[in-house]
Amino acid sequence: MTRHPARGRMRHRLLRAGALLTLLLSSVPMLPPRRDRAEALEQAPAADRDTVDLTPYLASREARRAKVPWKIGEYFQFSIDWSGLNGGNALMQVQNIQTVDGHRTWRIITKAESNSFVSKFYKVRDRAESFVDAESLYTRRFEKHLREGSYKKDLNVRFDQAHGKAIYQDGKTYDVPFQVHDVLSAFYYVRTRPLPDGAEIVIPTHDNEKSYDMVVNVLRRERVEVPAGKFDCVLVEPVLKSEGIFKAKGQMYVWLSDDERRIPVQVKSKVPIGSISVSLTEMRLAFVGKH
Repeated sequence: MTRHPARGRMRHRLLRAGALLTLLLSSVPMLPPRRDRAEALEQAPAADRDTVDLTPYLASREARRAKVPWKIGEYFQFSIDWSGLNGGNALMQVQNIQTVDGHRTWRIITKAESNSFVSKFYKVRDRAESFVDAESLYTRRFEKHLREGSYKKDLNVRFDQAHGKAIYQDGKTYDVPFQVHDVLSAFYYVRTRPLPDGAEIVIPTHDNEKSYDMVVNVLRRERVEVPAGKFDCVLVEPVLKSEGIFKAKGQMYVWLSDDERRIPVQVKSKVPIGSISVSLTEMRLAFVGKH
């Protein structure tokens, strides 16, 4: 059988774009979190943190709950394009509120799927979930389920914020910075914060058994048009170190609506395999009924 290297490279580029969608939508970094953890825990030597009494601190937070721009049922849908060719679609949704290790959390889901054409060559069905603490907005649990062609990966991590630990389903445990986020909880936290022009923002992040400081540069304000409409936006440039083809290479630009909702409007990325664009096509901002 005759091989066609050029055709193979083009197919790989287009199809891989669909596989990157979950990463594109969940890797937007954010402003540093508020320092609202107990002072004793913040200042305690690492060796003593397991024994710090957090009872007064935890009790004082019982009545507190973070103000957020989303509600249960919030839904965003996106199209993914590689060099002008549509490769699939994605969604982000606030599913419900669940209890994780005794803490009320927002269950937030992202999905990425290749379209029928792309799926003939490289079927993509990626899903990520973050369980975001309803009070602090730090991560409590993160799941990632990747199905990209013949590649499969499942990740399930529980975060013990009080003791600075990331605990994996296979039993591996890693030290993580206090007030750490996963890549998806980071994006939702930034939606709650102001983004001044010219800021360079650093945030502790843990993903794929590694902790690192994620950096985002706030560039400027722009007005953009996508299938969902026209939006006044703030343009940010995240520096990615997460799993996937991006790693520390290429560039990514993210447009968020320049209002208190911080709607994800558009993502563009220049990577070694070409140019990828993710555009908002549909949204639902509120759920009618009780939360």
